[in-house]
Amino acid sequence: MNKINELLKERNIKPIHYEKKGKTVIVTTKDHKYAIKKNTHPIYEYLNQRTFSYYPNTIVDGEYEIADYVEDVDIPDDQKILDLISLVALLHTKTTHYKKVEEYGYQDIYEAIKGNLTYLRQEYDEQMDKAESEIFMSPSSYLLARHITLIYNTLSFCEEELEKWYQKVKDLRKIRLVILHNHLELDHFHNNQLISWNKAKVGSPIFDLYGLYQKTYTPFVWEEIFQKYQAAYPLKEEEKELFFLLISLPTPLNWTSSEYQNVQIVRQKLDYIDKTSHFLEQIKKKS
Repeated sequence: MNKINELLKERNIKPIHYEKKGKTVIVTTKDHKYAIKKNTHPIYEYLNQRTFSYYPNTIVDGEYEIADYVEDVDIPDDQKILDLISLVALLHTKTTHYKKVEEYGYQDIYEAIKGNLTYLRQEYDEQMDKAESEIFMSPSSYLLARHITLIYNTLSFCEEELEKWYQKVKDLRKIRLVILHNHLELDHFHNNQLISWNKAKVGSPIFDLYGLYQKTYTPFVWEEIFQKYQAAYPLKEEEKELFFLLISLPTPLNWTSSEYQNVQIVRQKLDYIDKTSHFLEQIKKKS
């Protein structure tokens, strides 16, 4: 806090109120508001070079960044997420570049997903062995056992799709890359500006979509969100296939000590699979 006070003094910023939000300090003055945090990722100069300016006015001063605090605008979430995806498409458009595949690594992506699938199959096998060993199945074990075929079918589908995808991309010479915000959620989109760039990195555009999907697959209609993005920044076939594969992956169970919570965890996994299957069916019908 002492360093922040010194920084404010150097810039003749006179705070009248401080508020801590996570790793960010919100400083209020008589006529302005600032968000101050550690500068962990100097991305703004590059965004400016690419004429993408949809982020708060920011000054980088040594290890800290001082940004104008952007108040959120009260609009319906259904509209907000469509505005967000349009801005993400613009970010990807403005920062598109290409690299040789060997410099980025389709094989690394393939091996990471393959390893994840192996881990997931082992985990669900272990959970089923445990459930079947119970004299009287707990509610969460019973719910899992009733629907385990759906989970195994999903894992098999992902394994098959992974091999198909890799056969298509392994001989490609170039990969399309963009700047990923890499922390997309409605709370990081204020007044048509993206905030919280501390996790930004270079990668395939589908990883921003994947991260956003994980956080917003419900209650939004993702067919509309995806089509909005596609209209502004069409994904290549191999990118679409990878996105569809990633969102289809089941997730670990992460049991807790609460049986009630464990039932909710299983229910959430099953609902996610159903919701994603429906989304993919709708998208393929429109393709």
